[in-house]
Amino acid sequence: MPTPSTRVRRPRWDRRGPLSLFLSVLTLLLAAALPASAQVMDPFVVQGIAVDATSADANQAREIAINNGMREAFQRMVRRMVPREQYSRIPDPRAADLAAMAFSFQVENERTSPTRYLANLTVTFKREEVRALLQRAAVPFAETASRPVLVVPVYNAAGTSLLWDEPNPWRQSWAIARGRDSLSPMVLPNGDLTDVGLISAAQALAGDRARVNALAQRYGVEDVLIAQATLRFEIGSRVPSVDVALRRVGPAGEGTTVEGYRGDAAEPVQALLQRAVETIVLGIEERWKRETLLAFGNEATLSATVPLAALTDWVQVRQRLERSPEIKAVELAEVSTTSAQVMLHYFGDAGRLVVALAQRGLVLGERDGFWTLTLRPGAPRE
Repeated sequence: MPTPSTRVRRPRWDRRGPLSLFLSVLTLLLAAALPASAQVMDPFVVQGIAVDATSADANQAREIAINNGMREAFQRMVRRMVPREQYSRIPDPRAADLAAMAFSFQVENERTSPTRYLANLTVTFKREEVRALLQRAAVPFAETASRPVLVVPVYNAAGTSLLWDEPNPWRQSWAIARGRDSLSPMVLPNGDLTDVGLISAAQALAGDRARVNALAQRYGVEDVLIAQATLRFEIGSRVPSVDVALRRVGPAGEGTTVEGYRGDAAEPVQALLQRAVETIVLGIEERWKRETLLAFGNEATLSATVPLAALTDWVQVRQRLERSPEIKAVELAEVSTTSAQVMLHYFGDAGRLVVALAQRGLVLGERDGFWTLTLRPGAPRE
């Protein structure tokens, strides 16, 4: 069983030649001087595992609790990565195999009695070992986390549009997205006086970019999902239905989808709204996993130019490439004060690589057969 550790595990890189070695050292030196930034979700870290076990003595109870916690952490991790239709194929490792896959675990809120052990665990798994296990079982999986999306739920009912006003059963239904263990993280606004002053229901429905951007900036996100629900009742009956318009606003532009959900006379409106949110959230999560499945059997290479206004630009690009699971290795071919030329060895096809790197604030574009890799203006530091 691994011992608690605070070490940070980083992927191994394919460094060729003294130039790459020099710039790797320079990257570390410059990175130390950069300001701190929000942490990007690591799919191999599982937090908040509550364990509780009773046995003949405290040591046995602790061992049982830790083993149970490791198994629960493994299940949470792979279910966030594997499409739901593939859940039945997920391997069930032995306790010894789980211990071998764990890079570290941390224990918090530890409490013991002569026969009982309680604690909260954070487990970090080894990426290569988890990958190997799922590949041996031929289970497809994704590792790329999308940028967090801020959900703004506007509720239309009885001729009024509600956002921050109470009661807003539509906003209450979206609470299931808060803290969800997913590669598609969602953020919900607090609904406090600051939010009320930043944007109204009418401004959200109008897509007021200045107001939407101000709210996004408050929560440290770039993408906003304006979720508008309109409650209706069939003529001459009390059968409810809800029409949902999902408008996504972000650096990539805007897009809207419309969905409808029909209840029945025996289904309360709150239950219908809850069902609609659960369906929407699950659909977003599953579509994202399918779009970013890693294709280990399909490896490719492309050469890209990285424009540099300063060496700190290279630091940011390199760090983001290191955290992209689609990238197998990076070769630095040449560098100058204005640009760098890199060879990207990656899994899958170029289209998926473009999507994956976009989540890291990188823009990979192709024109006339030449690729350019740039840091998106305004992208948060990692």
